[in-house]
Amino acid sequence: MVAGNRYELKLRQDARDGALPSRAEWVEDEGCRRTYYAVYIFFGLLTLTYNHTPAISFNEFEDLQLPSSEALWNSKVTDDNAWYEQLKASPGITFMVAHDHLFQAETLNYSAFATGVMINTLFLEVWYQKRSPEALQDVVTEYKLRLALETWEKSLDLCEPEADAVPLSAPHKGHPLIFNAQAMYRNARARLEVDLKGVQEALRYHDHYEVAAAMSKARDRVKRSSEMIKVIQECYNCIETAVRQGVRWVARTSPTNWSIEHPLCGMDLMITLTLWLYRLEHDEEPATEEEMAMYHKVRLLFEKESEGTLNSPQLSGTVAHLWGSMLDEVVVWG
Repeated sequence: MVAGNRYELKLRQDARDGALPSRAEWVEDEGCRRTYYAVYIFFGLLTLTYNHTPAISFNEFEDLQLPSSEALWNSKVTDDNAWYEQLKASPGITFMVAHDHLFQAETLNYSAFATGVMINTLFLEVWYQKRSPEALQDVVTEYKLRLALETWEKSLDLCEPEADAVPLSAPHKGHPLIFNAQAMYRNARARLEVDLKGVQEALRYHDHYEVAAAMSKARDRVKRSSEMIKVIQECYNCIETAVRQGVRWVARTSPTNWSIEHPLCGMDLMITLTLWLYRLEHDEEPATEEEMAMYHKVRLLFEKESEGTLNSPQLSGTVAHLWGSMLDEVVVWG
């Protein structure tokens, strides 16, 4: 249905032959684009959680414009001339132009919705990269992906300020879509370093013993390197939000008050953090100075949360316990 709408959109645009659309025509076109991108992001979350191959490949986007700002979408302009002026003042960036900019380390100014579309794309590119047999040798693509992700993050400061930010009791400033996109960003960063394919495959079949076994087996996937410290920092950022806001409140309200991205994207990060802490506590190889600094940073966060009474001498156990109790209350898993 969505692909059919996309085809009709192309026919409508071709028929206009370069003429600007009226307000009513533009609303129909923009609604079509937004639906298409929303489905694309939904497929991205399915890929993230269950390893499903996405049903929309990014080659389908080509010259499709990214979603507009909320101001343009909610514009109350009735006069045609005023509408055309408004439309000219906010030129639409196409998907491929935005994609090329990110890979050339050129920051972009686009809408909050567009940030979500682009991080979904970068996440899927990381996913494809890790699935390809040549990926182990392909350090160039990995470098480019890392650069594109960094550029995406820098572009957040340039996002069009959205006047219609949704009022939520959430721990972020600015637009909720950007807050949600950051969860996907952290996950993509982590997946460049850690491949938890075994866990995602096990999740598909909803057998909790299998899932638990796959999580334990994933220990060897979590390396100890300076690149990994950066991933652990992203894991820390993820859990810090929950600890600072109050773990029980986050567990009960994050999927409905924020979005399902946070528990879904956070899952890989919490597995990675738990296993990295476990390795630090059990490996024969002593921890480096950098690793110890990060370890103490995590410990300090949890000691503050539990007022100095950690329920396990091992930090990995504490993190796993807290994370498990949070998942137990999250309503998205069904």
